[in-house]
Amino acid sequence: MNDTRELHGACAQCGGTSLRRDNARSAFWHGDRLVVIEDIPALVCDDCSEQFFDDRTVMLIDRLRGEGFPPERASREIVAQVFTLQAGLSAGEAGRE
Repeated sequence: MNDTRELHGACAQCGGTSLRRDNARSAFWHGDRLVVIEDIPALVCDDCSEQFFDDRTVMLIDRLRGEGFPPERASREIVAQVFTLQAGLSAGEAGRE
């Protein structure tokens, strides 16, 4: 669904009126695994970037989650860098500007 034409309506998050159909990507934690779902049909607000999914799409995502995001069904695998703020928080640096 690469139909990026604008739609009429208002964003439920910010009230913006520039919505478009697009494909989204979202990450989910499943236990200690981070999984990414791509090509999610969505309405996207150009003002605040909020994404809205229809009921069928949400049900498909929920089904994948319920099946445990089977690794054998993944279309590809990515590597992600992991950062920690623990050292800065321990040193009392949080909240300083």
